Amino acid sequence: MANGPTYGRLIGRDSELSLLARAVSGAADGALRAVAVRGDPGMGKTRLLAELAELARASGFAVHHGQATEFERDVPFGVFIAAFEPQPGDPSRDAQGALTELLLDATGPSEARRAGLGRYRLFQRARRLIEDQGAVGPVAIVLDDLHWADQPSMELTEYLLRRPPRAPLLLATAYRAAQVPAGIARAMAELGEAAVHIGLAPLSETDVAALLPEADRGRRRLLYRTTQGNPLYLQVLADAGVETLTALAEAGGTATGAPERALLDVLSTELTALTPDVRQVACAAAVAGEPISLDLLASITQLPEAALDRAIDYLIGVGLVVEADATFRFRHPLARAAAYWMSGAAWRSRAHERAAEYLRGNGGPLQLLAHHIARSAQHGDVQAVRTLEAAASAALDAAPSTAVRLLRTAIRLLPDEADRALWRVQLQWALGRALGVTGDLAASRQILQEVMRAPGPLRIAAVSFSSMIYRLLGDYDEARALLTTELTRPHVRDRSTSLAQVGLAAVELMGREPGKARLVAADAIRSLRDADDEALESAARTIHALASLRDGHVAQSRRETDRAAWLTDAMTDDVLAPHLELIAPLAWVEIHLRRYDDASRHLRRGLDIAYRAGRSHSVPYLLIALSALNERQGRLSEAMTAAEEARESSRLIHSRETLAMSSILLLRPLLWRDGPRAALELAERISGTRPRSGWWSGLAQLDLALVYAEAGQPDRALAMLTWEDPGDEPTTTCCLALQAVITAVAGAQSEAGPLAEQALSRAMKSGLAHQLGSAHRAQAKVLMLSGRSKEAAVHAARGADHFAAAGAPVEEGLTRQLAAELYAALGSVAKVRNEIGRAKSLYAATGAAWLSAALTRDERRLAARAPRGRRQPAGPLSALTTRERQIADLAVDGLTNQQIAERLYLSPKTVEAHLSRIFAKLGVQSRVTLTQHLAADARAGDDRAAAGPDAGSM
Repeated sequence: MANGPTYGRLIGRDSELSLLARAVSGAADGALRAVAVRGDPGMGKTRLLAELAELARASGFAVHHGQATEFERDVPFGVFIAAFEPQPGDPSRDAQGALTELLLDATGPSEARRAGLGRYRLFQRARRLIEDQGAVGPVAIVLDDLHWADQPSMELTEYLLRRPPRAPLLLATAYRAAQVPAGIARAMAELGEAAVHIGLAPLSETDVAALLPEADRGRRRLLYRTTQGNPLYLQVLADAGVETLTALAEAGGTATGAPERALLDVLSTELTALTPDVRQVACAAAVAGEPISLDLLASITQLPEAALDRAIDYLIGVGLVVEADATFRFRHPLARAAAYWMSGAAWRSRAHERAAEYLRGNGGPLQLLAHHIARSAQHGDVQAVRTLEAAASAALDAAPSTAVRLLRTAIRLLPDEADRALWRVQLQWALGRALGVTGDLAASRQILQEVMRAPGPLRIAAVSFSSMIYRLLGDYDEARALLTTELTRPHVRDRSTSLAQVGLAAVELMGREPGKARLVAADAIRSLRDADDEALESAARTIHALASLRDGHVAQSRRETDRAAWLTDAMTDDVLAPHLELIAPLAWVEIHLRRYDDASRHLRRGLDIAYRAGRSHSVPYLLIALSALNERQGRLSEAMTAAEEARESSRLIHSRETLAMSSILLLRPLLWRDGPRAALELAERISGTRPRSGWWSGLAQLDLALVYAEAGQPDRALAMLTWEDPGDEPTTTCCLALQAVITAVAGAQSEAGPLAEQALSRAMKSGLAHQLGSAHRAQAKVLMLSGRSKEAAVHAARGADHFAAAGAPVEEGLTRQLAAELYAALGSVAKVRNEIGRAKSLYAATGAAWLSAALTRDERRLAARAPRGRRQPAGPLSALTTRERQIADLAVDGLTNQQIAERLYLSPKTVEAHLSRIFAKLGVQSRVTLTQHLAADARAGDDRAAAGPDAGSM
């Protein structure tokens, strides 16, 4: 190639190489760095990623380099399996093998091996494996040609970008500018400065001159005109004749250079010039896929070993095939495409058939076997249908988009005989489920409607599944219509009727009228009275319990919750698995009834079953309830983690409804931990995508109003609270309480008072501690702003006690902080200290950093307001630390060591040790004498405050 290009160094990409070097350096320092390279075909994406891989290796990275292929888009996780294929002599071989085995097992034929490998759990495990490798040294994952990647690989890439491993990681991707993977692009955009975006432009005429130093000026100009600076086209056409170049220049548009089809024609001409055996091997290699397996090539071509070896060596010699890491690959995807398409349709089909025979006989991967069968089997091939069905079943949980392709092919190949009708319905049912999981609701509904028209047990299963999909998408009217139609069918009342009733009750539960859900659930309970169906009865009673709670019938809710929990606990995991949707509402009721241990136990069990059974649709609801439980108990970081996980699992199943729900649940813990600015930013992002459920819409508006109020936007907060009644007593009570506080702060005490009274009246009717805490706190705030501090202090104290009884430490801390302000106004210095000390401990235990900082500022302000004068001798309790004083106060209040431990998130042994030190410091022997010391200190503090300026300071 006398005039061929010089490829010793990368020409015209200095700025891009500089960006890559900075990305490698940043990742080496322990930060995530993501690189996205975009460009037209042939623009040098692959070469640039190769340079990145070399830079990373030189910096000590373990590099995993994979390339998606045009013809294997239905082989799940293909690009990751290629990237993590163990290489001989590689020190990270074990780590590579672990991830490859995980991804193969996730879609393999063994149900036992695939246990627990639904998409979200699979992605979590993959992330942990990368973290484990990153603990040894930095990791680089380089994924080329993602525009051809299978959907599961796309989803895993997006997941790793959104929830990157806690390890030094460089994640690089490349794709065509016209085929940008939307999810990956959005995830990259959200990374901000951690992401490096590179758009490859054509080379300049100066670059072409440097690339082709031996070519004369006229030829270089013609090449530039023909290729428009496209590096690959320059490489392929460097030796082309003037007539060819001129023809291509005239055929190509001035904006894009030589069209891809024309380039394929040139490559095909190269292949045509090969000897028949060599050309056959090239075509067989294109069918077999990459990396090129010599054994598989031998099976396809049926050539002797010596002839096959000579052919491969020749293809390497002419540059069509290259050797890379002890494997063989085409020099560029377009070279493989040319070999594949020039082979002829009939020959390709036979080649795929021989490849399938080889893989079946040698125990090849199920999904790769299905790939070749799908491209070679003929209509009526029952064995092929069975293989495709098995591969689809194996892929459904981890790679549902792959299952869709395989099932569609299986249905097309299935014989039309009457005795295959039931089999066809079973395949359609599986296809409908797979389409639903991928989020293609329209196609899923169309297929499932055919299943619903067929007699047999799959009809009601299709109805139930469709209803669940509708709920996940927030299409409650469609779900209601579907189930109502089912209940009007003229058939005997049986389990199908009860199943439809429970489904309809679940739909009504999400609306603004919980009374409807109570009625339908009650009908289901009656229909199940003699059915001995624990699973359906538990589901019906759970819905009845939550609907009763929302409707203000707390006693009824307690009774139904007792029965539902008993039934749930009595079920085996296998019986419970198809009804996991009942766990989240059961836990939700238990949270309101302060049965936190029961809620936690049920949610943990539900998640464990969901992961093991591949029930991906149940996971977001369970994580949402877990987030709510953690937030209520003051575990703010855990609450945010569960909500983020719910968001990721929602994205995977394309559930816009649970995505909106989980986003709302991030607001409160984010507010308490990071403050109004961070919470307001999130609120602005999600305000336009609130849940479509009437009930959850109310919850969303309440939390958004709280954020707006804390961010100093009372008008927006009040506008958010002037809503249609959500039909949910706990939400309504909190709404009235917040509305009263905001109205009072705005100076409209005459309007705030009745709102606070309404909130307190509703809370007292329910008797629920959390609602009582909210109502008393609102009453205290309204009274304080009206100048009635003494009355306000009484309500603040009651509110704090109710929040303590509810096990809600953040709200208790907020209420004690309010009480401290009231006691400061009343001059009760000792009580101010006590309440601030308690609030401090509660904030510290919950990780409420923003509240802690605000309290520190508040403490200084209150100290400035307190009476000052000459210092008096310290009281008898001055030797105690803040924690010891807090424990002493709780002990005097009558709490046991166990109760104090639960309140302060300590162990009982720690509390016991603190009390021992308290007794020793004060010289007391019992809680009775401890009480006397605290009472004496409180009286002394009040006397000093009443004495005026000379009584001492806070």
